[in-house]
Amino acid sequence: MRAVHKRYLRELFPAMFVYVALIFLSVGWLRTLEGTTARTVVTLLPVLPVAFLIRAMVRVIRDQDEFERRIDLEAIAIGGAIGGFGFFTYGMLLNAKVIPPPPPEAVAIWVLPVLLGSFGVAKCAVRLYYRSR
Repeated sequence: MRAVHKRYLRELFPAMFVYVALIFLSVGWLRTLEGTTARTVVTLLPVLPVAFLIRAMVRVIRDQDEFERRIDLEAIAIGGAIGGFGFFTYGMLLNAKVIPPPPPEAVAIWVLPVLLGSFGVAKCAVRLYYRSR
């Protein structure tokens, strides 16, 4: 494993650990809080480690070689298209009242995980494609 990827893992795992811990903490804490300011601060606590995760992703892409960047760029394009297409299709079905509408926050909270998950799956597929060539 190259140094750039080791650094990425050193940045990724602590950010994800803190994110998971803060999600559980904030959800439990919100049940006991009153007042908009306190609820806003507690709700946004898990966003901070996600910012560090995004920073780690940008740094690893920036510091990779050209071929690895190409794989990531293709995976980002494919993952973004799949995630966007999925949410577009979902919105069209909601608009046609074919499926029951969920609360708005239930959809909005899934946008980033779907995009990152689509990127991860697409990256595996793009890597396999280039390995077979």
